[in-house]
Amino acid sequence: MVKTKKDFPTLEIKEDIDIAQDFAIKTYEKFNRVIKSIIWFGSTAKKKAMKGSDIDIIIILDDCTIQWDQELIAWYREELSKLIIQNPYKKPLHVNTVKLSTWWNELLRGEPVVINIIRWGYPLIDFGGFFNPLKVLLAQGRIKSTPESVFITLQRAPMHLLRAKSSLLNSVEGIYWAMVDSSHAALIAAKRIPPSPEHVGDMLDKIFVENKMLDSKYVSWYREIYKKTHGILHGEIKEIKGREIEEMYDRADEFLRIMAKLINQIVDLEKL
Repeated sequence: MVKTKKDFPTLEIKEDIDIAQDFAIKTYEKFNRVIKSIIWFGSTAKKKAMKGSDIDIIIILDDCTIQWDQELIAWYREELSKLIIQNPYKKPLHVNTVKLSTWWNELLRGEPVVINIIRWGYPLIDFGGFFNPLKVLLAQGRIKSTPESVFITLQRAPMHLLRAKSSLLNSVEGIYWAMVDSSHAALIAAKRIPPSPEHVGDMLDKIFVENKMLDSKYVSWYREIYKKTHGILHGEIKEIKGREIEEMYDRADEFLRIMAKLINQIVDLEKL
């Protein structure tokens, strides 16, 4: 049975603040005093959201007076997931959960993320009653970052760069497998048993290039991506530029279209 808007009244809620408030109320009704605060923050709270922006919400849990064992953590995660699924909104929610003790420690260090949530955030539920007083203290300049926070924040920066570099390197493997799979498909269409990737270039050359069905440049492209991918996997290539990724993607896209065209030609010849 297909569900409609009538089955999900939450889809009728239009304003960001109303969506955030509705979710906060339902969440607090579900978990009650386990929750100290539910804060709306991010670009939608600052009224600077772009089209399609998520509604960012942070839930602060009491881990000071409540002992969180694995069973309680699993129950909380499962019930929160159900709550989000059962109450769809016009805009997607991006919900984070943080323990009160973690929040407090980061606040004492002057962690930039926490400072910005206090500065721009809007308390939807504040059973703990501390959020607005913290806003006042921040405005008065009485909450400051510590030297420790400076170094911790700086130490995170190289990790972000490493993740970005790793993401670029990993994308090469996806491009590589697109070319391997499309090559295998063409060889299968030609009634050949597809070889392991290291022999694909040779077989493409023998079956298609020698029979003038394929331009040799596509075999060269395949061999280049094979060499580059294995150079990355073996640790010989440790860095790759974005423009190289773009060129490889464009080549793989063209390669895929050529393989599809080749397969269609083979199928048409078999029909004759």
